[in-house]
Amino acid sequence: MAKFCTKCGKKLEEGQVCDCQSQANIVQQQTTAPAATPNTVQQSNVVAPATGVDIKESCMDCVNVFKSIFTKPFEAIKEFVCDNKFVAGIIMIIIAALSSGLYKFATLKSMYSSSSADSFNANDFSSLLESALSGNLSVAEPDYLKEFFTSFATNLAEYALIFVIGYIVISKLFKGTASWKQILTTVAISLSVVIVGNVINSGLVFIEGEFIANIRGYVSSFASILSILILGGAITEVAGINKNKVFISVASMSVLATVVIDIAQKLFA
Repeated sequence: MAKFCTKCGKKLEEGQVCDCQSQANIVQQQTTAPAATPNTVQQSNVVAPATGVDIKESCMDCVNVFKSIFTKPFEAIKEFVCDNKFVAGIIMIIIAALSSGLYKFATLKSMYSSSSADSFNANDFSSLLESALSGNLSVAEPDYLKEFFTSFATNLAEYALIFVIGYIVISKLFKGTASWKQILTTVAISLSVVIVGNVINSGLVFIEGEFIANIRGYVSSFASILSILILGGAITEVAGINKNKVFISVASMSVLATVVIDIAQKLFA
């Protein structure tokens, strides 16, 4: 005699067990599964941010500094002195060293090509005075390319030392919260005015006259003083140390780096 399932009415053979209950469980699980929420869909579509360096964007960061450093220095510091601008900071430091080499090149070129001494100041004649005191009054025309790269390398080493000393003093000695990337960008933004000063003086050096020579001195002094002020403001912004220690930090970064470079030059001269 034929049998039928008491649940679904399916005809069963002798000894056969109906599988309607197991199928019903599967269908129920599928229908009760939670629907994908918008957040789940959104998370699945999220693309991990790129970790590569955008040189073009970093160069634009440098340009933006020059646009605002003389008119809105505090805003420029807040925007530039951060971890994600460290590549722009490296670029800025290299440009600063190049501008120093350019100024040295222009000064020497003007010194040996000008027919008038009125366009020079005391700093221009430092090497000539040293030669005169040593009894060697005959000074040959220098190798301009060599002098350019020597000045570039020396200043690049000095700026790197300022960064290293600053990181050791601020983050290690004074237990500040600034990262090495932030310290690097503080040094870089302070050099922005040095770059402008070097470029201006590289052009002024070819204009004769004592007045122009004095203007060059004023430009150099203004750039140096403003650079120190910007460095102090940037350190105060990110270092996380007592404001009284900021003065010691700035002095240490500037003076110790110069001392180390001077000693190195004398040892390897």
